Amino acid sequence: MTKAEKIKQTLKQTKEKRKLQTPKVFQLKLQNLSKTDLQTLERLFLEAKWFYNFIIADLKNRLNSKLEKLKEVEIKTPNGFEKRKLKVLGSQIKQGIIERIKNNLTALKKIKEKGLKAGKLNFKSDFKSIPLKQFGNTFEIDFKKKRIKIQGIRKWFRVLGLHQIPQNADIANAYLVKKPSGFYFYVVCYLWKEEVLKRIKQKQIPLPVGIDLGIKYQLTLTTGERFKWYIPETRRLKRLQKILARKEKGSRNYQKIKKLIQKEWEYIRNKRKDVINKVISYLKRFPFIAIQKDNIKGWHEGLFGKEVQNTGIGGITARLRNLATLIPVEFVPKYEPTTQICSKCGYRQKLELSQRIFECPKCGLKIDRDLNSAWNILKLGLKQLAKKNKALADRLMSALPVDCGEVTPVEWALPTMKREAPHL
Repeated sequence: MTKAEKIKQTLKQTKEKRKLQTPKVFQLKLQNLSKTDLQTLERLFLEAKWFYNFIIADLKNRLNSKLEKLKEVEIKTPNGFEKRKLKVLGSQIKQGIIERIKNNLTALKKIKEKGLKAGKLNFKSDFKSIPLKQFGNTFEIDFKKKRIKIQGIRKWFRVLGLHQIPQNADIANAYLVKKPSGFYFYVVCYLWKEEVLKRIKQKQIPLPVGIDLGIKYQLTLTTGERFKWYIPETRRLKRLQKILARKEKGSRNYQKIKKLIQKEWEYIRNKRKDVINKVISYLKRFPFIAIQKDNIKGWHEGLFGKEVQNTGIGGITARLRNLATLIPVEFVPKYEPTTQICSKCGYRQKLELSQRIFECPKCGLKIDRDLNSAWNILKLGLKQLAKKNKALADRLMSALPVDCGEVTPVEWALPTMKREAPHL
C-alpha cells in the first residue's frame, strides 16, 4: 500500500469516527510569561501578519507556489518596501494561514454566486489568531507538567486549564489567540457523544420546552420561567473613551489608553458570554427545545439596538445550533405569527406591541403575551419534529401536561390534547 493510499484510508476512518463524536473547544491561558516570552510571541504574531498580507497583495501568483518554504517576505513601510525575515513562523503554521486564505476566498465566491454583494480580502493591521493545525507537529501538550510547545519556539509555556480536557478526548487542532488580557491557547477536541449524553441525561427532566425571545425578558419558557439580564458599558469604559479623545492619535499615550479600552471591552464581552453559558447550561436539562428564528438583526437596527447590544441575545440562537448535535432543537420559521395566535383554541388576532396580555375573545383565555408565544413555538416545533422522528415526537408529547391545548398535528393518529395555559 502506497503512502497516498494509507492517508486516504486514515481519513476515511477519521470521518467515520467523527460521526460518533462531538467537537468542543477548551480555552487555556499562557502563564508566567517573561519579557522575552512576550517579545517572542509578539514577533510570532507580527510575522504571521507580514506573511498574510504578502499573500493577499498578489493572490493569483502567490497561492500556487509552495509558500510555506518562504524565509522572508516583502512588506510596505512608510519609507517604501522592505524585506523582513521570518525567524519564528514555522512552515506548517504558514500552511494553516494559506488554508485560511483559501477558505475565505471560497466563502466570498459562494456569496457572489448567490447574487449578493461581496468585497475582497483586506490587509490586516493586526493578527489576532494563529492556526495550529496538527497536534504533535505544530503544537505539543505535556499534561503532567501542564505546559505546551509551539512550532518555531524552543521554550515550553505553562498554561492554566489543562485539567478540563478529558483523558479519552481526541485532540484535533488548536489556535493561538492574542487578547488584551494576554495570550490564550484554544484546543479543539472531539469527545464521544455517548459519554457526553450520559452526563447530560443525568440532570434532564422529561419535559419539552418552547422558548420565546424578547426585549423586556430575554427568554420566556413554557414552564413559566423567565430570564432577564442587562450588562451595559461600564463607567470606566466611558471615562477611558473621553481620555482617548483628548490624546494625540498615534502617540504612546494614545496607544496605552487604547489598550486599556480593549481590555475593558473584553471584560464586558466575557460577562455577557458568561450569562449565555449559564442559560445554555440550564436549557440542556430539557430533552427537546423549540425556538423561533427571530430577526434579531432587525431589532438591533430598529428601536431596540441598545437592549440587544447590552444583552447579547443573538448568541442564544447560535449556541442552540451547536447544541442541536446532542439534543433535538427545532427552529420555527420567523414568519409564523406565534404572538397573534391563541395557544388554547388557535384563534388569531392582531396585537399592538404595547399589549402585554393576550386575551382571546373566542375561548376567554387570558395569558401573558410572551408565554402564549412560547407555547405556540413548542407546538410548531413538535410538528416539525414529527416529520423527522415520529416516535420521539409522540414520546415528548406524552410528557406534556394533559391540559396543554391542542398540540397534536393532523398527521398524528393520536387523541387531541388540550391545555388551559396559566392565567394571570
